[in-house]
Amino acid sequence: MVPADIPPTATDANPEAEANARRKGVPYIPSYMDLSNGPEPCVVCGDAATGYHYRCMTCEGCKGFFRRTIQKDLKYHCKWNSNCEIDKTTRNQCQECRFQKCVRVGMATDLVLNEKQRKAKRKLIEENRERKRDEVVRQRTSPIPCDIDVLNDNDKTLIDDVVNAYNNSSVKVQNARFMMPRYECKYPNEAAELEAWQQLAETMTPSIVKVVEFAKGVPGFTQLNVDDQILLLKCCCMEIMCLRAARRYEPEDETLVMTNGLTIHKSQIQQHGAVGALVEPIFEFAIGLAKLSLDETEVALLAAVLLMQSDRSGLKNAEVVERLQDAILGAFKRYITNKRPNQPVHWAKVLMKVTDLRTISTRHAERVLCARVDSSGGISPLFMEMFKEGGQS
Repeated sequence: MVPADIPPTATDANPEAEANARRKGVPYIPSYMDLSNGPEPCVVCGDAATGYHYRCMTCEGCKGFFRRTIQKDLKYHCKWNSNCEIDKTTRNQCQECRFQKCVRVGMATDLVLNEKQRKAKRKLIEENRERKRDEVVRQRTSPIPCDIDVLNDNDKTLIDDVVNAYNNSSVKVQNARFMMPRYECKYPNEAAELEAWQQLAETMTPSIVKVVEFAKGVPGFTQLNVDDQILLLKCCCMEIMCLRAARRYEPEDETLVMTNGLTIHKSQIQQHGAVGALVEPIFEFAIGLAKLSLDETEVALLAAVLLMQSDRSGLKNAEVVERLQDAILGAFKRYITNKRPNQPVHWAKVLMKVTDLRTISTRHAERVLCARVDSSGGISPLFMEMFKEGGQS
């Protein structure tokens, strides 16, 4: 549809030239957009025109002047003989003659919108922008009909975005390592237990921030309802942190290295009471994960699957999350099918890790919520926030 304030000649000024351009395979540029010889002059004042406004080729200044005059119903009076010369240097000296010239060259007063019309136009523009944003998300996350086992372009774009988000939000492990303290007694005292909690919380708190950064880079996440974004983050945060921690397990030494350099040996688990109980399932998970030999892309996609779980209790728009989840799962499965054609059960084993991590997260939430009664005063509020009611699946 041709905009009302652009004359027909602006869009089809030279049909023959347009047809010739198409035959030659080059884009056709209407004369009013061809700036190779400089911009066209404003028909009112002669300044550089910016386009067709109210049916005439004008500059921004004359466009705004004409619009304000009509909208505010302004009345002018010429101090001379109503025949002032109007150009870019004199246009502000006589408003009456400038307006009369606007009308004389063909600027249409009926095309100027009133306040009600302007609000309706702004609303329509915003609705169109929102529709386009939704369309982009659907295109990025909806597989193109094709062979079910073949990676399509949408899959590849989605996978690239997820991997980039995962890598860009990774936490660098400090080179200077130190072991978690060992205790002589089997059951540590309250002070030692609190110290262990504080160490664990301090090393995990930066990782929580990185999980948020990762989520923002996963296609479609930032377009979700804000409350759903917060709920998904709370539910998956510990799961993704456990996944990342498990990737730092060193089988030969039986150690787990935290991001701040804190190194925990498997033999120390029983010495640290509730903290040890928190770390123990991560060790068990890490051993099983290592056997799968996942590459970096598979780990990143696994993290994205953990983020987009449509069955989280309390979601307001679960069906939207489900569409994003299906797109990630589809791309993930096709990636594995192409990457590991001789490992038909690999996909099922990967999905089992999702279940394992959700179970671990639930157990962690129970232990942390119990611990906060005695020691929350000395532990990072952000760390505790991840385990408040509503942050569990």
